[in-house]
Amino acid sequence: MKRPIAILFSIILLSGASAASFAQTSSVANHVVINEVDTNPPGDDAVNISEWVELYNPTSSTVDLSGWKIASTTVLKKTMTIPSGTVIEPGKFKIFSYQQSWFTDISEVVELTDKSGQVIDKTPLITDVKNDFTSWQRIYDGYDTDNITDWKYVLSNAGSSNGKITAQTTTDEVTISVNSNKENYIFGETVTLSGSVSKKVTIQKPYFQPAKIILTVTGPNYHNQLELYPDLNLKYKTTLNLHKVLGFNEGVYDVSVTYAGASDDTVFSLGNVVIQETETSASELSINTNKDSYMPGETVTIFGKTTDMIPFEGLKFIVVNPNGAQIFDGTLFPNPNGEFTTKFFLSTVNPVYGEYTITGEYFDQAAKFSFSVAKDVKEDTLISLWTDKDVYGLGETVKISGRLNNLWTPTFDLDIVQTTNKALGVKDSSGGGFLFKIKDAVRLNGDGTFSYEFKIPAKQDRLGEYQITVSKDIGSKSKSIVVVTNPETYVPSTDPLSLKTNKQVYDLGDTMKISGVILNPKQSSTYQTPNVMLSFLKSDGKPVTIMGVPEGVKRSTDGIVVPYELTAIPDKSGFFSVSANVSPGIFFEGKYTIKAQYLDLKTSTTIDVVKPLITDGEMIVSLNKDVYGLGDTVTLSGIVPPSAEQGISITLFKPDGSKRESGATINNQQFAWEWKTPISATIDSVKSTEDRSLSSSNIGVYKIIVSTKSLNKSLFFKVSEDPVNDTLVIPPLSVTTAKPIYHPGEKLKVTGEVIKREQGTEGLVVPERVAIKVLSGKFPHPVIHEASVYPNQGGAFESLFELPA
Repeated sequence: MKRPIAILFSIILLSGASAASFAQTSSVANHVVINEVDTNPPGDDAVNISEWVELYNPTSSTVDLSGWKIASTTVLKKTMTIPSGTVIEPGKFKIFSYQQSWFTDISEVVELTDKSGQVIDKTPLITDVKNDFTSWQRIYDGYDTDNITDWKYVLSNAGSSNGKITAQTTTDEVTISVNSNKENYIFGETVTLSGSVSKKVTIQKPYFQPAKIILTVTGPNYHNQLELYPDLNLKYKTTLNLHKVLGFNEGVYDVSVTYAGASDDTVFSLGNVVIQETETSASELSINTNKDSYMPGETVTIFGKTTDMIPFEGLKFIVVNPNGAQIFDGTLFPNPNGEFTTKFFLSTVNPVYGEYTITGEYFDQAAKFSFSVAKDVKEDTLISLWTDKDVYGLGETVKISGRLNNLWTPTFDLDIVQTTNKALGVKDSSGGGFLFKIKDAVRLNGDGTFSYEFKIPAKQDRLGEYQITVSKDIGSKSKSIVVVTNPETYVPSTDPLSLKTNKQVYDLGDTMKISGVILNPKQSSTYQTPNVMLSFLKSDGKPVTIMGVPEGVKRSTDGIVVPYELTAIPDKSGFFSVSANVSPGIFFEGKYTIKAQYLDLKTSTTIDVVKPLITDGEMIVSLNKDVYGLGDTVTLSGIVPPSAEQGISITLFKPDGSKRESGATINNQQFAWEWKTPISATIDSVKSTEDRSLSSSNIGVYKIIVSTKSLNKSLFFKVSEDPVNDTLVIPPLSVTTAKPIYHPGEKLKVTGEVIKREQGTEGLVVPERVAIKVLSGKFPHPVIHEASVYPNQGGAFESLFELPA
């Protein structure tokens, strides 16, 4: 079973002999070849550009590779064009990488064509499912008999020799060998390099001395050359400590030795983990296909592998459709690696849909595998266009796919445009280059499908909306995506008009940035988008005013007082943005309401204006709104007096009585905190026969307590299903129980909240304690229990009663 591997190793050992003893054979190609390829290197192929192809020039002439192409030919069909001016010298190697996921890991064929389109070389059908340093490589450099046996799947040695095929002649020349004590090492280990020579050689000119053994080790950013001499037994040995501080890096290292004209080489790998060789204790047969699901008209590729090859034995297999009918069968013989492969076509005539089964038998081994055949369902539209997600983060890759249904064209024009820039608040209608653009073309596959990928730059000015459009004379299709800083928690706004500011609390002299989105922007008869009008109201409801100058009047003394208003011009997507200076001449300390109006749509938000620093010992906190909808973001911000404290604690009390503890960092006396309201109105609770309580509701009044070691503030807000028309009403006193139904003998827990009032100055005494009475439900409702409790700093109180048995 292992005899072919032993023969292969014996051939490799012959490749290290001197040039004087061997001559190149005719099995080496007379053209540039694909010498090695790694379609599944370590890491995530969809994130890192790490797949590579090594070309080798076995000829005696320099070859110009300008305009040559390296392509995947099976599924992805990505083609790389070699840049102009690229040449490969005789006996040299060149490595090329392209995009992420250049090749598929299963059933790939890599093809090399010259600039005229003629196929120069291609690999056999290869599969690489190991996410490691193994690669497909020719068994010797340039070895090409157009057979699968020309290739081996072993540890990669990118950019260096796979070994030279040579033919032995009968001569008495000197030979030398080299090997390492093992093939794979980790940092901190010691590699032992040893070997022997066939005889001692003495160099007589220019002076009498023994010949030296020159041992050279090269690897990633590493080169070291040692001089050795054979001992009395014609052997030699040396060691290297594999430490990073000595210049060693992770990768593959080439070792070559020369002695009196003779040479040999070997390789070893160095990494952080040991590459374990898997051993199969029992004979096993496996069968699979290149895909799990197919459509009629596609070709199914069957793969098989055995761990125990039997001479002259073939794999007998049958393929059965869902009706139990046999549609394909045959006998396959394994290659030297114990692998089987074949293909068959799924007919489009009266196709049978469902699960197909492949059953194989190889001597006493058996295996079974299933795949499905599904209908080719097309959308009821001319062009289908999809992206893998609707919301992306900076630096992510957008995967576009689509299909032309019922018609055919070879290509589509592709336009990708950043329609809004959330960071700069600009659009690119003037072609000024503010926004991200791509103009390209996509080629359609035989079934009308197409795909494309692009990466969003990891820059803040690439936040915003993007529009993807594919078009041709027959029609077009567009789709929008959005790029945000928090794609995992992002919830798109469904409000017809939204408004927000970049901060909640502004210092006098700050610049305030106001922005928003119109869900369905309108266009007037002149194709102009109507403007958004912004106005400011003080805490007493009066407008913020400035001194204006009537038309035609030039002197400021003739000015009039006018409301302070701003105009924002939305772009085609509905995004608008404007900046305003929080000038001390216009704004004063206090709370302000910003109102936005677009046609008949209105919305508002609130801000606080404070002095740059608070020194009178007061804490100022505020929310951006009083009433929120489901899925909204609650923004809390504030300013604390100067102190050594670096953070504050924030406690959120929900309508169902539960609470959430969190905190925020104080930066220059300021802090900010965000919380996203629930996306559903109710919390489904698990009910039992013992607990007949109803589902808890997320709708209602929430309370936030913001506290430091010496200060605390309470705020209230409401979550509503209709936040536009709802208002916040805060009850001065509320009480509830842990559950609505109790059994005799249980403990009744009463909890509540009270808005603490300050003691009056007109002789009014406000009680500091809360009186709780539990009354019987039967007339005349006698008192069962009563208590008097103190509320905590936030106004919360509770008491526990034991119900009579």
